[in-house]
Amino acid sequence: MKAPAKPRPSATICLLRDGGDGVEVLMGKRGSTAKFMADAWVFPGGRVDATDRARAGELVQGNNDGEQLPWIVSALRETVEELGVWLTDPPRVEALGGRDVYATLDSADEAFRADVRYFANWVTPADLPIRYDARFYATVVTANLEPIPDMAEIERAQWVRPADAILAAARREWLIPFPTHVTLESLARVVTADEFMARAAELDIDTIQPRIRIEDDGTLRVVMPGESGFDDLPEATGDLQKLAQAARKAKGTRHTIAELE
Repeated sequence: MKAPAKPRPSATICLLRDGGDGVEVLMGKRGSTAKFMADAWVFPGGRVDATDRARAGELVQGNNDGEQLPWIVSALRETVEELGVWLTDPPRVEALGGRDVYATLDSADEAFRADVRYFANWVTPADLPIRYDARFYATVVTANLEPIPDMAEIERAQWVRPADAILAAARREWLIPFPTHVTLESLARVVTADEFMARAAELDIDTIQPRIRIEDDGTLRVVMPGESGFDDLPEATGDLQKLAQAARKAKGTRHTIAELE
């Protein structure tokens, strides 16, 4: 069996605000022609690159864990590139328009300013051809920031209550990948954005690498570490064709694996 692909370091961030009916989170819909997670509703984010690592210490201000800064600045950069949301002081919405994020910050003598909390580390199951070692972050915004999708990676964006996003997935109106779905479930259990941030600050972060089980009826189930049967499953099924068929059946459910669709 072919060796699993090496996970790529990446970061994603939940921008949270308190709406009239509870916590809201900013999400974007990836384009239908995207090579990775086409049509999926996700939080902004992407790969951590060498420039992120080099510039992190000087370009992120706020109450943050210094060791997390390369991932945090990557997530904030991607938020600008995908949604036009700049978490600077003051925060603003402005389409990037082909400019370089860091060059734009430098020319204005600006830096990102946000208090960011690390709350989860997900590694894509070993079966999948594109894999990420993704750190999940959250921050609270109080300004009125209405996103401007870049129309390249993200074609639609909106603030949404986590419970409403979960319902849209249950109705198969939204395609939501499994880690995003689990995060929405956690967000749906808090009353305010600050409550989620307080909980995140107390977490001991363990890496989560789910395994995949293909049921006898051809359906797919994503099994979390600690769940019944996890230790009995191989790290990878080794049958991408069968897995792709199961992933198509799972589309729009909690067990969506968008990378294979």
